[in-house]
Amino acid sequence: MRFAKFLLSGFLLFTFLFAFYTPIHAIYDPLSVPNNKFGIHIISATDHEASPAATLVNSSGGDWGYITVLAESKDRDVNKWQAFFNNLRHRHLIPLVRLATQPEKSFWKRPYEGEEEAWASFLGKLNWPVKNRYVIIYNEPNQAKEWGNRVDPDDYARILDKTITALKLKSDDFFVLNAGFDASAPFNPPNYFDENLFLQKMEEAVPGIFEKLDGWASHSYPNPGFVGSPNGFGKGSVRTWQWELQKLAELGVNKKLPVFITETGWQHAEGVVYDKSLPPVETAAGYYKQAFTNAWTNADIVAITPFLLNYQEVPFDHFSFKKLTGEKQPQKILGAAFPEYYPQFETIKDLEKTAGRPVQENKAEITSGGIYTTIVLKEEYNIPITVKNTGQSIWNEYAQVRLSAAEGGKELGIEDVMIPKEQKVEPGQQHTFNVSLKAPNSGSFNVKLTLFSGAQQFDSPPFEFLTQVKAPVILKLHSSLDWKKNFAGNYALKVVGVMGEILKNIQLSALGNSQEIETTLLPDYTFDFTLSKPYYKPKTIRRRVSSGINTLDFGALQPDIPSAILHPVELWKLLPFLN
Repeated sequence: MRFAKFLLSGFLLFTFLFAFYTPIHAIYDPLSVPNNKFGIHIISATDHEASPAATLVNSSGGDWGYITVLAESKDRDVNKWQAFFNNLRHRHLIPLVRLATQPEKSFWKRPYEGEEEAWASFLGKLNWPVKNRYVIIYNEPNQAKEWGNRVDPDDYARILDKTITALKLKSDDFFVLNAGFDASAPFNPPNYFDENLFLQKMEEAVPGIFEKLDGWASHSYPNPGFVGSPNGFGKGSVRTWQWELQKLAELGVNKKLPVFITETGWQHAEGVVYDKSLPPVETAAGYYKQAFTNAWTNADIVAITPFLLNYQEVPFDHFSFKKLTGEKQPQKILGAAFPEYYPQFETIKDLEKTAGRPVQENKAEITSGGIYTTIVLKEEYNIPITVKNTGQSIWNEYAQVRLSAAEGGKELGIEDVMIPKEQKVEPGQQHTFNVSLKAPNSGSFNVKLTLFSGAQQFDSPPFEFLTQVKAPVILKLHSSLDWKKNFAGNYALKVVGVMGEILKNIQLSALGNSQEIETTLLPDYTFDFTLSKPYYKPKTIRRRVSSGINTLDFGALQPDIPSAILHPVELWKLLPFLN
């Protein structure tokens, strides 16, 4: 009976704790740190687009702005995308990666069965520029041409659900956004579906689907005709995102979703063919200024990435920020004027911005070296420890990186070791810290070496070691010379091991014995010992040494006739009848 009560009490306690348990997610709120909301939509993952994008969004006090970039299923090239992400890291651009399938005739295919796993595998292999890995799950599925030529809210909801699950299983750092919807689409299935009804159908198909999102992607275009007022409100305006959040609330969504306006912007008259029914670029530039300084100032907005930096042909030439100047025109230097761009480029570039500071992982792993497990009393050591940058940050970009002994440093005299200020260590690169210490007379010590960037400790755990002070290693050598009876003379001893290479001159007696030789070799380590003498073949033995006397018997060294053949006197000495 008592045992049953014990089990019941344990079960109730577990149930109580589980009810109040809140899972800890790896993603962070992008609005909890300094954030630069300015961004731009680009088409291709190239430096050709990233360079002017950085000039646009990181100007006038801004840093770490955003880009929305398309990733098609045929373009899952890890090396290409990693090089692009490395470029974004240098340029301080945060990617919002919008997934896409493949075009077929006039529409985009639906994702194939299991494509969510392919995306998770591909995106999970990349070292992203910042901790949050922002992924947008396809595009405007309430338009048939974006979803296999037939709208299907149930299908999109299920695929969104599976893709969220696949990404989160790969890494908790994935920050998942919905596809932006066409808020101005009419209810005309199977070609179009009203967004409000589409959202309702999604919630019915997969209850709680919107609670699984980490943020809300909105296409807040100024409609009708992409030429509406920069001060508009409601559905189909520059404030469409507000209307969308209200509709989510009506569906019972309580989760606060930060807003990403991943598409917006005005058409302008300039294009492949001048369209006088559209506003001129000067008017469009003014609209952008009004929207950024009024409609898009809400504190819930993380990013605004207008559509589109560069498109040189129909159908998006009238959205393009870049003039139809051709792609071979050389880019101007960073910070200079961009005369090949329409006025909206300079207008947005000149708007005051915030210096963003997104969270980046500071991580490292040791690739070689470490505090020795044994050291010799009163000896001093300079130990090279090579670490690899396995995180996202560029070391020394913001603050100087140092290796510090969080434990054991005082006892062993370990001082902080800094990476020189002028040196930068990028992800994938290595740096060697030379750690100096002095062994006391006795004792065992736990040593914890921790990396810091300024005052911030690295995300990776400290490097932990256990070292013990021991008595010195004493060597006593024995060897002989083939064809000889008297083995006296000078020999060379080379020792190779964890401490590198050590050379010592050794004197052997007529019987081939050395005096006792006190060394700085590490007790309980294995070394390769090579004994050599001119005109004799060297001999190597491997031994694990310990504190106290260690006898090394090399046996007989053999004459090296080829090396002596050009030295008649030495060759004569090698002969067996000259003892």
